[in-house]
Amino acid sequence: MSIPTLERRPTHKAGPLLRSEISRITHRRLFRVLALILLGGVIVVSVIVFFTHSSEVRESVETLTKRQAKAEQFWQACVTQLPQLNQDVPADVCGTEPADQSLGTFARVDDRYKGFDALPIAVIGVGIAAAGVAFLIGASSGGAEWSSRSMTMQLLFEPRRLRLLAVKWVGLVISLGALAAVALVLALSLGAVTASARGTWEREFAPVPQLENSFGSELALMCGRALILVVIAATIGYAIAMLVRNTGASLGVAFVYFVVIENVVRFALMRYGTEPFMLSDNAVAYLFPGGLPVPGKREAGELSFQSAMVQLTNLRSFITLLVYTALLSIPAAWSFTRRDVA
Repeated sequence: MSIPTLERRPTHKAGPLLRSEISRITHRRLFRVLALILLGGVIVVSVIVFFTHSSEVRESVETLTKRQAKAEQFWQACVTQLPQLNQDVPADVCGTEPADQSLGTFARVDDRYKGFDALPIAVIGVGIAAAGVAFLIGASSGGAEWSSRSMTMQLLFEPRRLRLLAVKWVGLVISLGALAAVALVLALSLGAVTASARGTWEREFAPVPQLENSFGSELALMCGRALILVVIAATIGYAIAMLVRNTGASLGVAFVYFVVIENVVRFALMRYGTEPFMLSDNAVAYLFPGGLPVPGKREAGELSFQSAMVQLTNLRSFITLLVYTALLSIPAAWSFTRRDVA
């Protein structure tokens, strides 16, 4: 009696494994608790904002325009007198030209909810909050598999480690991306209701020209970048958990970085212009339309704390975030394929 030989290696479809991974993540208690906190927080904050704003216009656009014109007159007078002053006076002593500022800058008693100003802020706030939730769930999801020793059992069904790791990452990204998308849609919907009932949709209150010129497309791009930031945060959290193989240790690494390392580097090495390389600064600059200016390198021997400003564009921040993600993900993947899982 001869033993039959296999003509080809049996294959396992990734679909059932992916569905199982998504189900495992979404049915975890931590995921449901954090999802409830995120969505509940969006609702609570939106309700508070709704009732703290008034539909009454205490200051009309005409009043703000007159106030802006008056400020423009003072600015022009300052610029005219500037050549007559000492040459040591900096050229920007008069400040930014009022004509280039939005009308919202000159508001004093306007309790209206300004849609063009508040909705982008809502996207940034929800995006940062969702990224924090994604990091926690990613770190917990990776660490729990090692502490419960379920990773060994999963390798019995799918021994190809890189394939298993890719499926688990895709399941994590889909679960957290869907949660972040729901939170963003909820925040924007409630914000739109507040702006329509207790606010204004005037373009003059947009904080940057990009939002004033094309509000809908820029807001959609901000939401897209927020979802990408959630993916990056989940990947970093999961990668750290795969490296240290412990949830508490991965959360400790994040705490030490954001609370200790960033602040120490920011103040101790201020003169070397480390601010553009901070993870938190790049995360916020990536979401804001057009990026944000941050302090750069100081000149040697300069006594003041004034530094040349460096513009963190969306592309530059995205590349910086990708570099941080790669520096953690590549060693994590290599460690998973090489180290013993027992």
